[in-house]
Amino acid sequence: MSSDNAPPPRGLYGQRPSKSADTARRSQFERLAAMTPRERVLLALSLKERMRYITPARASERDPGKSK
Repeated sequence: MSSDNAPPPRGLYGQRPSKSADTARRSQFERLAAMTPRERVLLALSLKERMRYITPARASERDPGKSK
């Protein structure tokens, strides 16, 4: 099967992605593409910092002095 005959990309459960979702994805990609490498690193670090507050810490990370 050649890639010329491949069906168009589908979203979740075979649905077509909505136009608004496609527009949002495209604008996010354009924002990231316009960033400098330094800005991308700073964004990644800020996202990592935010995720630390969202995801619960593992018990082994909370009590490093405690042995198993």
